Amino acid sequence: MQTLVGAETITMINPRFPNTIMKLGAEKFYRCFNCGNCTAICPLTQDRAAYPRKLIRYAVMGLEDRVTSSADPWLCYFCGECSDYCPRDADPGSFMMALRRYLTTKYDWTGLSRLLYLSKKVEVIAIAFIAAIVGLLISLLHGPVVLDKVELETFAPIHIVDTAGLAVFFILAAILLTNIYRMYRFIMRDEYGKRIKIPFTMLLSYFIKTVPIHFFTQIKLRLCKASNWINHLLTVYGYAAAFILFVPLLRITQTNEPFLFVHPLSILGIFSTIALLYGASVAIRGRIKKTQPMWAYSHPTDWMFLILLVATVVTGILVGIFRTIGLPLPTYITYSIHLMIVAPFLLLEVPFAKWAHLAYRPFAIYFALLKEKVTGGGRFV
Repeated sequence: MQTLVGAETITMINPRFPNTIMKLGAEKFYRCFNCGNCTAICPLTQDRAAYPRKLIRYAVMGLEDRVTSSADPWLCYFCGECSDYCPRDADPGSFMMALRRYLTTKYDWTGLSRLLYLSKKVEVIAIAFIAAIVGLLISLLHGPVVLDKVELETFAPIHIVDTAGLAVFFILAAILLTNIYRMYRFIMRDEYGKRIKIPFTMLLSYFIKTVPIHFFTQIKLRLCKASNWINHLLTVYGYAAAFILFVPLLRITQTNEPFLFVHPLSILGIFSTIALLYGASVAIRGRIKKTQPMWAYSHPTDWMFLILLVATVVTGILVGIFRTIGLPLPTYITYSIHLMIVAPFLLLEVPFAKWAHLAYRPFAIYFALLKEKVTGGGRFV
């Protein structure tokens, strides 16, 4: 870390910062010669005229603190137009995605995000370790294996599985909330590091009219590409439905009763399955064919997320099929595998990797609006 002292300010420079961003997926951003095409073409910059150009300059100069105090990387949905129109092929869209990975590592107080994003080996080991622990617990704590009919709740006692699910929920909530608070502390600073104070009444009022809307609608993505918005929204709702069924409603869904397709919760589960499979298939096909700039580069964590997502959905479908046609042993075995996949998916992806973005983006929009209202910045919403 180096220090530059000006007439009135002290600027900290991290010469290793550009290399870190490159490791996280921004392999070409150094080609940028600050023409401004990316900012001009972006449908979300409007009259703010801030990103990606300004952030690229910060990264090139090693101004790490300027990046961590900015919400701008989260305001980008990576439609890819900036990369399409870049005359130097600097791929500013992938640069913004790399910044989001970097900021995820900064907000995370555990340090696990950094390990997952910077080491494929650590990610694989972490997944295998959690899966092995879950498998061991299942082998030690499962109930009687009834073979004359399917009794899923007998094999996987609900008081054990439900307690574990609730424990996971509270762990995830605690990690995400503390990371969001750290995000707030990073962003609520001016470019010279001075804290920006926000009145409580403003915090509350803008939260109510900002965070829920952007979380449930992802509406700003519609300004980029409507098709991407629909795909993204279906995947978000599919994941939310699966999470609700697996955690707070597990006592209702995991029973010894036959699977009923006409039950409201079964319908919700079917919707979740279709939505997640659709979203995953679109993402996988796009990354293989590289049909859009947003899929031209895929970080290893992107692929691991998709692999875990598909494995979770497929094993869930198989459990439903075996349960419906009355195959006890395949049901129990597949359900055990399903839990061994779901656990690392939830414990790693939600707080530390890809799905953490779902929480950070609406809060970033909220924090950016607060910051601009207090400092008198340009129009945002």
